[in-house]
Amino acid sequence: MKIQKIYNVQIYTVQPMKYNGAGKSFLSGVTNTQPLEHDTVSFHGKVSKTSIKDLAALARKEARALRDARQIAEAKTAPTKKKLSGEERKRGVSISTAKQIYDMIAKPQKIIDSSTEEIFGDLIATDLAPKNPLLKMSGRAKSVVSIMEKSATRDLNSVDEILAGMTDLNGRKKVLNFKTGKEDAEKVLDRYIPLIKTRQYVLKEIELQRPAAIKNLSKKEQEEYDYVSKAFLDKLEDAQEEVINGLETDVDKIKLIDRPLPRYTNGNYCALHLLLEPTEKGSRPIELQVMGARMSDGKAFDDKRFKFFDGKELDKKYAPLVSLWERLMPEENAAAKERFLQYCKDANLQLRKDEIQEYKTQRLIKRPNGLFISLRNYALPPEYDLNYQYKLMRKCEADAEKAEIKESASTKSIGRKIEQKVAEVERQVVVAAKEKVDITKEKLQKLVAKYTRPSKKDGKGKHKV
Repeated sequence: MKIQKIYNVQIYTVQPMKYNGAGKSFLSGVTNTQPLEHDTVSFHGKVSKTSIKDLAALARKEARALRDARQIAEAKTAPTKKKLSGEERKRGVSISTAKQIYDMIAKPQKIIDSSTEEIFGDLIATDLAPKNPLLKMSGRAKSVVSIMEKSATRDLNSVDEILAGMTDLNGRKKVLNFKTGKEDAEKVLDRYIPLIKTRQYVLKEIELQRPAAIKNLSKKEQEEYDYVSKAFLDKLEDAQEEVINGLETDVDKIKLIDRPLPRYTNGNYCALHLLLEPTEKGSRPIELQVMGARMSDGKAFDDKRFKFFDGKELDKKYAPLVSLWERLMPEENAAAKERFLQYCKDANLQLRKDEIQEYKTQRLIKRPNGLFISLRNYALPPEYDLNYQYKLMRKCEADAEKAEIKESASTKSIGRKIEQKVAEVERQVVVAAKEKVDITKEKLQKLVAKYTRPSKKDGKGKHKV
């Protein structure tokens, strides 16, 4: 039952006031007097105040508890997600449809990038402010190939289905600075709260991503790996649900944002994902990803590894990496493949451990061979060292960029030569046209002279044309 009015009451025998979770309060031994000006309950002697706002907050809390309990129950009975075969991955939208969708999301991405820079730009680390909480920010519209692949794995087969069901078509990433902890990360994301409350942004989903390797740890130990605290996520959730529900106190009528249980990543990386929808005209929903500097670099590499071993296509520029990984695919190399995948998981988990340790000590951890832990405990050839493969990935990207620049320069050179040829042809056409005009005049003069006859009538020798 929704609370309509709370009255000033005089107590003769006082029993505790209880909230039953459905917007009802129970009072006994009371006599009604006149209504209060404010939404409080007062008692003679000791005064206790419970506002409608507090009751609404309690109702939201109970609604969330019911949601979480339902999710836990569903997770225990949910079927295991199958891995799609090569044939099944051929389903989904065509390349022309994927390009159509990309064209639809490319322009909004520019609006999103500009708006995010305006809100958070002053928090990015610079030479003058090296301790700012953000190392960098980036944005991207999902690529044509990724749209095609994900449409197959999610069984999305039309433009409308993809726009509605693929929430990461437009993305932004916030990379936290080295030695940045939860408190500073929360100060960054806290800037969204006034924007949510003033309806400039709508928060639709909160998703925590945790390493699968920590799944069996206690709840408290798992939370240490998160980039922000549960209390802060509750604060974000409260801000949006206050806007949605107002002072609603009926649990059954309360609308909640999506906040699934933490997802355990096979790549063993940590991240916070927020699905935000700007209300600015021309914008689109954004999947915001928040992670540390080490984790961001490691994930950039691990995404390639995950895609390859998940049967997805990698850009041809990564051919040297693909060649290395293909050696692990024959059945006789199955044991080596498992050792390599375990090494990848351990290395990514260690990246987050390093970030936590750096925040606690405020001292950077330096590894002699690069970003990742050593290969020596995994009985693999040296070319499978992640530090070597990470450098190889960067070299692939640098070589592709150089080739693109060279091709662009070559194209420009050819373009200039074509322009010169066109200009020369145009000049010759003009010259030829002028000569044609001159010849025409000369011929005209001869014709005039040829066809000019003396007038027989005037007798004075005058000529007429």
